[in-house]
Amino acid sequence: MEPDDDDLQDVDQDDLEIDLDQDSEIDDDVDTDVQIIGTQPVEVRLDTEVDQDGEMDQDADVDAETGDSGGRDISIGADQRPEVDHRIDVDIEVSKGDNGAILVEIDIDVEDDIEIESDLDVDVDDDDEDSVDASINQDTESDDNIDVDVEIRDDLDAEVDVDIASLVATLVAGIVDLDEGEDITRLGVDLDEAATIDSDVDVIVDLSDLIA
Repeated sequence: MEPDDDDLQDVDQDDLEIDLDQDSEIDDDVDTDVQIIGTQPVEVRLDTEVDQDGEMDQDADVDAETGDSGGRDISIGADQRPEVDHRIDVDIEVSKGDNGAILVEIDIDVEDDIEIESDLDVDVDDDDEDSVDASINQDTESDDNIDVDVEIRDDLDAEVDVDIASLVATLVAGIVDLDEGEDITRLGVDLDEAATIDSDVDVIVDLSDLIA
């Protein structure tokens, strides 16, 4: 999933310049691999379903009003909320088929739901003296659920190995920078959010001990 372009706003109010930069990024990658070991005739039925849903919501609002009081009251409020829900279900059944061959049925179901919200409000009001109040609320939530069910029927001497490597991570960063020069005051607010899912599902069915 490609990230949205940066949301950059420039607001000039007298000698005040406000730059807002919001960057949200989603990375969702799932790889599956199935290996059958043995010389017996084998029928493999593989059903893989991967459902990936990603949503990014960025909102920025600037309200700047100045007068002749000689100062500014700058209020900055930001909320950053990346949420990740990752679920993997693997069901494997090894049995004898009707035609005498070994039947291996594998169902792999992956559901990923990623949502990033980034809200930013900047208010500039006239005041007797300069003041800056910044509040950045950062809340992350992640849920990683993995379930594996293996059933070997008909007294078959088979070994099944399921290896799942799953990485679920979120990152938030917020920076407020105020640079007061002789001719102009620059206020910069940078918000960065990232959510990552990287999963590898490897299934190995070893039938080498079966007697033909």
